[in-house]
Amino acid sequence: MPPPQDNARVVLLIILLLWVSTNDNGAGFVQAPSQTKARLARQRYAHGVLNSTSWGDFAPRLADVELPPDEPPRYLNLTGFREEDKYAWDDLGRFRNRCEEWSRNAVGDPTVSAPVWQNVSGVVRGPWARRETTVSRYHSSYNLSNITPEVEWIGWAADWSRNITGREGKMMVRIHDNQDAGTEPSEEALHEKGLLLPSEIRARAVSATVTVDDEEGSGSSNEMRLHGVHWPRQGALLLTTTSEKYAGIFGLPHLTSRPEFFESSQALLNRTLDEVLQAKEKRYFTDHGNPWGSSLDGASEALGPSPHCEYVFYVQIHPPSNELLRVQPTLTGPENVAKAIEELEHELRFPQGAPQEGLPRLQMSAVVYSPDCAFMLETKGAPDYPPTEGRHLEGWKQEQWLHSVNTWMLGFAVVIFSQVQLLKRQMREASTPSTLGRISFYTACMILLADGIIFAGSAAWSLSASTTLLPSLVITGAACLATTTGIFFLGEIFRVQEPEWRRRDRDRQATSTSNTPRPPATPTPTGIPGIIPGTVPNTILSTAARRANPPPPTPPIIIPSDQDIDAEIQEVTNNTGPILPTTAPNATNNQAVSQATTLSSIFGRIIMVGITTLFLTLAAITWRPTLRSIYFNILAFTYLSLWTPQIYRNIYRNCRRALSWQFVIGQSVLRLLPIAYFYLLRDNFAFAIPDRKAFAVLAGWIWVQIWILVAQNVLGPRFGIPRGWMPEAWEYHPILREDGVESGGLPIGLVSDSSGTAPSSPTLERTRSGGGDAGPRKPTRIHAIDCAICRETLEVPVIRAGESDPSGGGVAGVFARRAYMVTPCRHIFHSACLEGWMRFRLQCPICREELPPL
Repeated sequence: MPPPQDNARVVLLIILLLWVSTNDNGAGFVQAPSQTKARLARQRYAHGVLNSTSWGDFAPRLADVELPPDEPPRYLNLTGFREEDKYAWDDLGRFRNRCEEWSRNAVGDPTVSAPVWQNVSGVVRGPWARRETTVSRYHSSYNLSNITPEVEWIGWAADWSRNITGREGKMMVRIHDNQDAGTEPSEEALHEKGLLLPSEIRARAVSATVTVDDEEGSGSSNEMRLHGVHWPRQGALLLTTTSEKYAGIFGLPHLTSRPEFFESSQALLNRTLDEVLQAKEKRYFTDHGNPWGSSLDGASEALGPSPHCEYVFYVQIHPPSNELLRVQPTLTGPENVAKAIEELEHELRFPQGAPQEGLPRLQMSAVVYSPDCAFMLETKGAPDYPPTEGRHLEGWKQEQWLHSVNTWMLGFAVVIFSQVQLLKRQMREASTPSTLGRISFYTACMILLADGIIFAGSAAWSLSASTTLLPSLVITGAACLATTTGIFFLGEIFRVQEPEWRRRDRDRQATSTSNTPRPPATPTPTGIPGIIPGTVPNTILSTAARRANPPPPTPPIIIPSDQDIDAEIQEVTNNTGPILPTTAPNATNNQAVSQATTLSSIFGRIIMVGITTLFLTLAAITWRPTLRSIYFNILAFTYLSLWTPQIYRNIYRNCRRALSWQFVIGQSVLRLLPIAYFYLLRDNFAFAIPDRKAFAVLAGWIWVQIWILVAQNVLGPRFGIPRGWMPEAWEYHPILREDGVESGGLPIGLVSDSSGTAPSSPTLERTRSGGGDAGPRKPTRIHAIDCAICRETLEVPVIRAGESDPSGGGVAGVFARRAYMVTPCRHIFHSACLEGWMRFRLQCPICREELPPL
């Protein structure tokens, strides 16, 4: 049984949740059913108004039309359509005229059937331009308490969202024209009449997701969801938003420009809206969302609405190109064109392998009107704009767009799998402590971080993916394999390099301790009661003090895991304070914190950085386009800087090459390919604007890193680096001089020959061809010695005494010294032989002394 205080905490937590859910900022789960029921009652009343009205019942006062005195303006008893709501319906006639102009420019006579796409599910994007209206409206022009007295708004006194203030921008529209959606006539009526052809459908319910980028104005991206009607035979769509202050879907038929559009849309909406309302009324207690809400997060808008601008969206579909259909309307007639379109759409939806001429493109023009914020947007294209400035909205049909997405995702999975294969080969080559010690830990962390972000993102996407589920699962599996392999590789690097980090921390702490002044010595008490200091001899006092306070026992010396005995002895010897951690000095506390940095804590940091990057990337999608572009460029630049830590590691350890060239070049190309798709290809599925200059910078940066690694392998890792910038490291390719005998500058086997004594090993002085004793004196002598590993002859250049280096320490001298390696124990070997030996053991092959890491 839990203690009483635990029960009190549970009760307090329940009370806190109830208070948060029922506060004034929005409805909680207690108030949600009542508010949902009230909203359904208002929508049921609006549905009754739609069912009882006819064409012409909504005729507001227009700016360019003067009504006769005996015909006053007429309004509807719907929210937003009432006269007292004071919405800007003055430009409704202008909006209708503009819609007819767009239809006439696209298909000719808008009253007859046009040979256009019958199903317009797809994604399009294009530029838009703002058109001024005759009236102006602001958020202060409306009193929401009078418009919607039953609704409590959040942020009603601030500027409304989705308000477009810029002159130009970009727009992306994704239309969901579901074949199973409600139609007019209904499916039952079609079966009764025996009419099953899609051409017999007069109207179909449709929805769309629209993203409007206000680049020059607020700089934000406004994303919304609209619902409306599609007239397939004319290729026209009319969609609108719906909220608590605007009953858009219930008044949509009154916004059409023709009586036939009104009749078909009214008949369709009367039936489909009633079906949705009946289903919602049965489960209002559990389902609190608004089925026609404009926010992508319907639950938040339904329970805590905030005011935003409303939209009326008219779209006109353009006919497909004749080259794609392979028919001429003037020769074959519109019936054959419609049949060709139907066959092409059937092939796209159910592929049978029929030949096609090119890819089907989707093009449409649009007019956007906001009745409350009083602005109008139009897509840029013919005949008002030349093709160089815009071609209205262009994109793909849904099937072709999904095919592009699936193809890219499968290709991306192949790229990830190839990266895993390269990583496995690199792990096979770097299977010894010597080779693992050369690899940068931070380079491995960057690779693991990138693979982990891809794995988390693909796994989250797979949970909600429908049409892209299989490619998402393939990417998730490949990314999971890459992440697990990277974790194992990072763990091996950590196991090998951890002793080095601890030694570095001990040296740093020892340096800081030696630089800290010691406090003055305090007099030691005698520890003998009744004895006053100074009244007894010093010997007695010291003996008594030792008896009263015996010295602490000498702590045992424990050999550490890295076999660093000298460092452990030094640490124990220098630790003069008590052993208990409660009285340890600050340096000991810092050492404990440093040693507590385990691999699990490092993985925790990587996970936190990955989650932060993932959420920041999701938030950057809604930023201003300029800031969004800068962020993604910086993110890509950082992602492609994975070889920079390895370059620093080579300089710090004075090692030439840690990773294989196959791994470096392969990883660079594979990690650059997905980025090149969005930076170079104009017709990418994300509609990202190509930026060839930015991609050239990214590719050039990774190219520079590779060439720096090449230069370190050829010229040496510290070539051109000042001596004092890095800690001292053993130089395996030193410059050999005859006058360095006493200082131990010459290796064993060359000392005897240079000093004139009897040789300890067979040596041979060689001269260049054509250079005898009669010629000028050469500053360099070539000595030959047997390599103790391969038993082959090793030629070594030695500078004569008193002569200077003929290469001047340049590139020629570096290449000459690359052939041999000299150990601290003054043994000399072939470079390839000693490097192969040091892959498995860091000790001299002759004297078995420990060698510095390469």
